[in-house]
Amino acid sequence: MKRLSLKRFTNHIFLKRAGRALLEQFFERYPGLDPPRVTNSIFAAETAVSGESDYYSALAAFFMRPERLSPVLIEDLLAIEEMSTAEGLSRLERCPEWPGLKSHLRPDSTAEDIALQVWLLAPEVLAREHNALRFRRLTSFEHAAHQLIPSFSSSASSSETQYAIRNTQCLPDHLTILNLSTALDRWFAAHQRGIESTRIEVYPIEDELWFLIRHGDLFKRIAKVDRQRTDTLHFRPRRDDLVVFSSRSNELRVNARTKAERDLYIREFGLHLCGDPDYFSERRPYTLDPLRRFGRDALDPDGVEGIRHIRLCKLAVRLENPLNETITREADDLFACPPLWPFQRSPIPEQGALERALFEIQFTGSLKPCPVEIRLPNVLKLSRRCDPSAVQNWLSLRGFRRTYDSIRHPAYIIP
Repeated sequence: MKRLSLKRFTNHIFLKRAGRALLEQFFERYPGLDPPRVTNSIFAAETAVSGESDYYSALAAFFMRPERLSPVLIEDLLAIEEMSTAEGLSRLERCPEWPGLKSHLRPDSTAEDIALQVWLLAPEVLAREHNALRFRRLTSFEHAAHQLIPSFSSSASSSETQYAIRNTQCLPDHLTILNLSTALDRWFAAHQRGIESTRIEVYPIEDELWFLIRHGDLFKRIAKVDRQRTDTLHFRPRRDDLVVFSSRSNELRVNARTKAERDLYIREFGLHLCGDPDYFSERRPYTLDPLRRFGRDALDPDGVEGIRHIRLCKLAVRLENPLNETITREADDLFACPPLWPFQRSPIPEQGALERALFEIQFTGSLKPCPVEIRLPNVLKLSRRCDPSAVQNWLSLRGFRRTYDSIRHPAYIIP
């Protein structure tokens, strides 16, 4: 089962704002998960305290252990979270059932409260709108690999191979993280993101290091209203970026809002982790050629743990003509469609450059398929419910990764 990352239900402030009455209504739909019983039986020994505040804290801790939750409950929690965003709320407000639903909402409800109440009032409406939204709720990672990736081929010299491994053998110590934070702070300060606002948290997960980077964003001024009184709120928002170092492929995966920030992370992580700002300079790790070479067999999940089924749902092809024409084809299953042009045997065009593909992946233990998108040359988009490790295994096994298709090495030793 994939790792789950609930953002709101693991936040005791959100739970407290929603209120015990609303939460108890939610748990009434799941008789085996009564919040007071959960708090007393599972967390009493750990917290050794009581009271309303401890109820919300213990409940937040409970949601941090997804292995204790049923797949149905997990799907409902994720749907509520994803529909509590501004985009999700906008979709709810445009649905035909909204006029009848809004009259039943509590006054002064937040977006999170509204999503939870709509689920309680009409779960089928929230599920329908969430299905329409989920293909837009992708997490985009830009990949940057070590420039000596070809050295792991059979023709590579042992010295080149040892060079690539030697640069990634040690976990970053406190001084390295401090120096990295200082370097990022200098860039953020010079680009109006605030002074000394960077904090880096490191999480070793399997054979990867996940770096959560929290920093200030551009200053904002927004109008606020409280009944008949209006005012202006001045604040600097917090941004959360993510950098993942993969020891298996000796590369970085970067999730950040702007290209300048992504380039900053690739440069500074290369310098402070590996001693070279150009260490992660290979920016073309992906290819869509297996769709042409192997057809539907390229989607076969056999041999990949955690994946049950894969479908190709969308494909963008750039035709090599003076007009630079791009054709995008979309269907529930493109390999079930007829060829686009006569005298071709496959629905994948034989001419043109394949630039973008959207897949639906059914993970083991998940009720709904998840979208995964590849944008050449180096962007991978995953929904929050995806299992990144299983996706990478499939891409490598079927040849969608240009390098490290079958290479595994102990580049990063994580205790």
